[in-house]
Amino acid sequence: ALAAYEAKKYYRALDDFSFVVFNEPGSDIADNAQFYIASCHFEMKEYLVAIEEYQQLLRRWPRSDLHEDTRFRIAECYYLQSPGYQRDPEYIQRAIRSYQDFIEEFPFSSHREEAEKRIREMRTGLAKKIYEAGKQYMILREWNAAIITFQEIIESYYDTDLLNDTHFQIAVSHSKLLQRENMIRALDKVNPDGLSARDRIAYNNLLKLSTDWPE
Repeated sequence: ALAAYEAKKYYRALDDFSFVVFNEPGSDIADNAQFYIASCHFEMKEYLVAIEEYQQLLRRWPRSDLHEDTRFRIAECYYLQSPGYQRDPEYIQRAIRSYQDFIEEFPFSSHREEAEKRIREMRTGLAKKIYEAGKQYMILREWNAAIITFQEIIESYYDTDLLNDTHFQIAVSHSKLLQRENMIRALDKVNPDGLSARDRIAYNNLLKLSTDWPE
């Protein structure tokens, strides 16, 4: 079975590993066989099937020493199943939760760094989708809607790299609404060094506007 798996003959490996699980479920290698059944589906990109097979291992062999790798693989399945952030984020959210649960359960795992990287990547993608929606409202000159949309990033995705740009766009939107105090509060949260060259010019213009506010 292992030889077939390593040779990427996954259907053959599935048959052989399944024979072990069905005929010797109490053996010392049954949980390993179940892990490889799930991993065959994983390698064939059948991620939802793989999740179910990995979960079978957790249910049937609760004391298996494969739980750490299994939990991580489940999160990986959700991550690989998830589409780009522009589409339905259901599996992205499931992947994030799975990685977070994994880190909580196995805080010292060698997989922790990769799990944290995946979480940052997906949260940034979701924040980017919201950010682009806010920018679209700005193009339409729907300033209040833009502010509300950007605020979601501040409240829910404050740990992403988009936070600085988000505060800046909120400041711009308040300036368009002639809301000086709100604009200044937003500007105070902006690090100009983190802005693009174009936005840095606009930032300096807003600073000047804040002191030369028209009556």
